[in-house]
Amino acid sequence: MRTGVVCGPHDLHVAETPRLWIVSSRANDFARWMRQAAEDPGNRDEMTDEAVRGWMQVPLGPIADPVENTAEPDDMMPVDPHFLFFAGISRQTRHLVGNVSVFSRNQVSEIGGSMHRDYRRQGYGHEMLETVTTLAHRHFGLERLVAGSEPANTASQRWLAGSGFTPTTGPATVTLENGRTLRTLWSEHVDPGYELRCSRPRPVFRTRRRYAWRTQ
Repeated sequence: MRTGVVCGPHDLHVAETPRLWIVSSRANDFARWMRQAAEDPGNRDEMTDEAVRGWMQVPLGPIADPVENTAEPDDMMPVDPHFLFFAGISRQTRHLVGNVSVFSRNQVSEIGGSMHRDYRRQGYGHEMLETVTTLAHRHFGLERLVAGSEPANTASQRWLAGSGFTPTTGPATVTLENGRTLRTLWSEHVDPGYELRCSRPRPVFRTRRRYAWRTQ
C-alpha cells in the first residue's frame, strides 16, 4: 500500500495496493457486495429470502477508477464512527474482490470480512486485510483490533495469522443476528504507534446490542 491514503470529501477514502483499490465507504460498493453475498449459497442460512430477493436487484458491472471518479454526497454511507466499511476492488477486472469492516463498541474495535469465492487463495485477502489494518491504526487512530472466528474455520485463522494477528482471549461464544450461537476463537492486532490522522472523529465508544460476525 502507498504511504498515504486519499482522504476525500464526504468521508471517501481510497488506498491502493499492487492489485486493489480499497475504498470506504460508498453505498453502491456496499450494495454490490451484498448482491454478491446473496448469490453465494454459503450465505443463505444468514439471509432471509426477502433480503436475498432485494439484494439480487442490485446491478453489477465494472467499477470506475475510484481515484478519478470521486463519490457524490448521496452515494456515501451515513457517517457512523462505530462502523467502517471497506470494499476491495480489483484494479484489473474492476470487480469487487472482498470486504473488510471495523465495528467499534463496548471499548473494542472488531475487524473481519470475507472474500468473493472467485478471488480466494490468491493472496487478495492478505493484501486487503493488511491494508485495512494499517488504515485502522495509522489513519483512523485505533490502537487495538480484535477478530473472531469459529474453531473449525481454519481458513479464517490462517488469514488472520498471515496478516499479523496473534491469539488473544475473548468471549467463548457469540450470538449472530439470526439467533445462532457460535463458539469463537479470538485474535488481535495491536499497534503502539497508532495515530489519528483523519478529520473523521475517533469513535466514542458506547454500549450497543452485540452483532457477532465472522471472518471467512
